Formats: sequence, structure tokens, C-alpha cells
Amino acid sequence: MPGGILIGDAVVYDALSHRLLLGSLFRRIAADVAAVASDGARVLEVGCGPGRLSIRLAREHGLDVTGVDLDPAMIERARANADRPGEGDQRGPSFLVGDVASLAFSDGSFDLVVSTLSMHHWANPRAGLAEIGRVLRPGARALVWDLRPGIVPFHKLMRDPAELTNGSPLRVVSATLWRWPWKLNLTQRIELVRADDPPRALGNIERA
Repeated sequence: MPGGILIGDAVVYDALSHRLLLGSLFRRIAADVAAVASDGARVLEVGCGPGRLSIRLAREHGLDVTGVDLDPAMIERARANADRPGEGDQRGPSFLVGDVASLAFSDGSFDLVVSTLSMHHWANPRAGLAEIGRVLRPGARALVWDLRPGIVPFHKLMRDPAELTNGSPLRVVSATLWRWPWKLNLTQRIELVRADDPPRALGNIERA
């Protein structure tokens, strides 16, 4: 549909992906995000799907999280998941239906924007990156996990997400291999800041 690709069955996708592939990935990503974010930071997750990462960031790390997804069925599933009792802080995230290319937030609204395995589904990645740059406050950053460039199993030839930042209000600080799934290096972690932010020393985070 305009804006991106929808998954056929949100409930089946959630059950299978969380159990087989994404559970361990989200644990590692949540720890990485928590190490970057300040206490109580306002975080936007773009392409949140059934909300597993947003819920973990809010409950276990105390972050103020908003999840956005193009698919109303995914947002319905995310809200249902957030309503279930869980371990840790019971503060929950909020979830909204929305398109990354047209975010319903004011300029400079967020301390951190996160996207995980979503960007290659966006119909207009450059527009999405421009919107991410708009809603980031000065001095904030975005963390994007997505597929590496080249031929990826079950996908067509993938472009390098870092190249899509050319001409956007964002610039790449780092692009690092991120081992997933299992011991395969199919993904990468891209760290971005606003292009108008002055260069600064950013802390290095160890990645397995």
C-alpha cells in the first residue's frame, strides 16, 4: 500500500517471529538503546510492528516510548501485547498508526528514534529519513537496524541504507555489522544525527 508493505497476519507474524527470530535480537537491541538513551528519554520506534521492542524499552528500561506502524492490525496487536502484565516497570508505551514519511509529531519531539528491520519496507526511505530528522531534537540521534546491502535470502538486492541519507537532514555517524540471525551477518546498525549538529565524540558500544 502507499507508504510501505503490510504483513498479512499480525497475530501469526508476532507469534512466529518473536519465538523463532526476534526475541533474542530485541533483547540485544534494547540493551544497546538503553546504553545510548538518557534516563526517561522520549523515544520513537518507527515500524514497531507488534510492539515487542517498544514494550521492552518502556518496561525494562523506563523510557518514554511511542511506537508507530503503518499497519492498523500491527498497532492493535501491539496494544494487546502492552496490556498484558509483565516483568519490570509497568509503565507502557503508546502506539499510533502512522507513516514514517508523514509523522504526526512536532519538530524536535524526540530524544531518540529507533527503527528495526523496517526501513527496507518503506515506500519512500528518503522521505522517512527526512521526517526522522525533523522530529529529532538538536543533539539527538537515530539508530537504524536493517539488512546489509547486497543479495539477502528471501529478499531482492538490497541497497545500502546509509546511502539513502544523501541529501537528507541526517548524517551517518557509524555503520556497523550486527550479527543476526544466529551467527550470520545479515544486518547492520546505523547511527545517525542531524546534519546541522556539530561533530562530537560519541561513546562506543560493544556489539556482539
